[in-house]
Amino acid sequence: MTDQLLDGVVTVTRADIRAIATVEEGGETHWLGEHRDFRRHDALARFLPEHGRFSLAWVRLRDGERLDIHEHPTKSMILVCRGSVRLIGDQDEQLGEGDVVCVPPGAKHGFETVSGQEFHGLSVQFEGAGLYEDDSAPRVRFTEQVSASLAELDSLNEARLTRFSGHRLFEFFDSGRMHAEPLLRKRFLAALYAWSVYFQRMLYARQAVCSDPRLQEIYADHLREEFGHDRLLRERHNVVSGSYDAILEAAGSWFVMQMHGACEAAKIVIVHLVVESSCHVFGEKTKAAFMDGGAASYFDLHAEVDQDHRDIGRDYLHRLSPSQFPQLMRVCEEAWDQLELVFDRMAALVEA
Repeated sequence: MTDQLLDGVVTVTRADIRAIATVEEGGETHWLGEHRDFRRHDALARFLPEHGRFSLAWVRLRDGERLDIHEHPTKSMILVCRGSVRLIGDQDEQLGEGDVVCVPPGAKHGFETVSGQEFHGLSVQFEGAGLYEDDSAPRVRFTEQVSASLAELDSLNEARLTRFSGHRLFEFFDSGRMHAEPLLRKRFLAALYAWSVYFQRMLYARQAVCSDPRLQEIYADHLREEFGHDRLLRERHNVVSGSYDAILEAAGSWFVMQMHGACEAAKIVIVHLVVESSCHVFGEKTKAAFMDGGAASYFDLHAEVDQDHRDIGRDYLHRLSPSQFPQLMRVCEEAWDQLELVFDRMAALVEA
């Protein structure tokens, strides 16, 4: 490769430069979008001079992505090659193709796009190593911690989950009545089946409309693990399908419709923070009443897997701007309200 660099022209495609998407700093994982430092490619690293050393990297943010506000000890220049992006931090400004940003050492800055925007740029550092040339030791300090906003959302969700764990429906299980009284079991299973069908429809809808390739794969894995659980409930526990209840239909439809109209972050909050958290508690509280014959059941399955399912999508939430979390807090409250409506109706049908 050295001889080739000296004797002739060498071309390197952008795709041949190793890309990174995240970096760890201060114990936190931060989203970079797409970052391709020229020195992570052997031919370019040999070609670029070490004396009077400077660094180059292709950078990219897709629609709705954000590079959190940070600072670094060396000056940096960012050239907007294609698309548009908003500069945030010490200065707030919308940038377009051809714009150049000069960032002195210690200046707080970051970049974010909105839905429909995409940004391709070139990042240049004139002194020493590139900011993420060694992605195990980045030359940056992130000054705005998104994790604080996510922690506030988690706190709200845990408070609602604690409230949910004391729902009056579970009194039928704690007292032993659900295990002992066949009529209660029959009513409960019929109501649960109606909700389980809507849970499946919610996952189908989310998968059908998702356009983010990274989330498509994550959602597909989740759907595969949940696929057919409504059928498992019906067949393993002899549920008579086809029962109709207006309240369960209305509340269940709310969850399905959110998959068509909400942003991806809100969908993650609804499906994973709220519904999957509730499913884990639900499985733990109900499985003892449905252990007849010792065979694994719908209830065992949810007690085991839903603890992991609730953490799906957290990396995506870490990439968000703190300004997006107030809306997600409202979504979280609304989802819990709808879910409690489902369980209130189940309890009423069991008591009927």
